[in-house]
Amino acid sequence: MSIFKAILGICETKPLAETAWEASNGTATVDLKAAAVLADKGGAAYLKGKGLAKPVLVIRGDDGRLYAYQDRCTHGGRKIDPLPGEGKLKCCSVNHSTFDYDGKPLSGPAKHNITRYETEESADRLVIKLS
Repeated sequence: MSIFKAILGICETKPLAETAWEASNGTATVDLKAAAVLADKGGAAYLKGKGLAKPVLVIRGDDGRLYAYQDRCTHGGRKIDPLPGEGKLKCCSVNHSTFDYDGKPLSGPAKHNITRYETEESADRLVIKLS
């Protein structure tokens, strides 16, 4: 990531197409067949809009599992990106706070966990419990 992107808080992760997910009743459901970016380890996308209170980052971890987080660093509120091959998440700011897959801070100025949502993967769907 360039220093200019870090200063502006621009992450590498892109939004997931609105046709690939839906939100209702405290959950978000991702159609994994329509979300090819989440097929491989290190893949990531974020969900925004459709009534969500805050953006949600979805990643395919290095362990092959799908994880979902509130897409907001607890130090400064910038977005988060995965660090493929490292088993970590990183804030998009200049300070680069890092977090483990449980959402716990590992390095940088962030002192609080990022919010991790419970997920259930079945067949070709990922259900994210937002409450």
